[in-house]
Amino acid sequence: MGRARNLSLLFALGLVTAAGCRNDRDAMAAQLQEVQATRQKQLESRLSAADSNSGRAVPLAQWIMPAELREISGLTLLANGHLLAHDDEIGRIYEIDPKSGIILRRFALTGPPHGDFEGITTAGQDIYLIQSHGVLFKFRQAEDGGDAPYERYDTRLGKQCEFEGVAYDADSSWLILPCKKVAAKDLKHEVVIFRVSLPLGPASQLTMLTLRVADLAGSNAWKNLSPSDITIDPATGNYVFVAAQEKALVVITPAGALVRSEPLPPGHDQAEGIAITPDGILIVSDEATKGPADITLYRWRR
Repeated sequence: MGRARNLSLLFALGLVTAAGCRNDRDAMAAQLQEVQATRQKQLESRLSAADSNSGRAVPLAQWIMPAELREISGLTLLANGHLLAHDDEIGRIYEIDPKSGIILRRFALTGPPHGDFEGITTAGQDIYLIQSHGVLFKFRQAEDGGDAPYERYDTRLGKQCEFEGVAYDADSSWLILPCKKVAAKDLKHEVVIFRVSLPLGPASQLTMLTLRVADLAGSNAWKNLSPSDITIDPATGNYVFVAAQEKALVVITPAGALVRSEPLPPGHDQAEGIAITPDGILIVSDEATKGPADITLYRWRR
């Protein structure tokens, strides 16, 4: 399937604001809504076709992201079905309609703080953003162009683990924190996942789950697995993570039992984010490498 290359529509809201003309603004807003509705209908049609096709995974849609999101990282879903994505180096958040690829809102953490931001998740009305050295930022949504005050919490795990991704397990009220790289040499061939209980604070509990790469690889020739993001399957409660370096997708139970492991479909050169919708759509975000950053949608088969 070809990529959606209508960049002018992705930038439409910004261009309209610059124009400063009410008539143009109204006309462009109407055009944007029309495109959004058309793309959503097309996606519904492709979902029906995917349900009747038992072949290999084929993208339902693939949306090009603007240059400001060339380093798109983690993904999470809001209650309204929209995505939140974030930049890698600045605490800036984007709300995206995943069924049309259109950016609806931008806001930033107050400051905004700079750092290596690697994952985002939602827990009720709270949003958590994690840096690679284990510092968590807790905040809530802000208006388009607004600032979001935040609370900062250091897990103090930065010397043990380089984090890349975070998910919220509503069943246990844990934040799930996978390690991309582990410092301990005896854990070199293990996938390590930390879990910290909410609310964050001195009374938070911390557990560590370790899984042998050999047990997760199955028939795949992976010597290592370096998770780049993680999500929770809303239907099963299973953990689902992607590993950009190995181009892998792995599903495990919360206890660590392997459900399945498989290569990502072709074309994912730098898969940095993952989300699964309640109606069974897998969403994968890729940073810009040979081409621009994008978001790809698949039918999620449980």
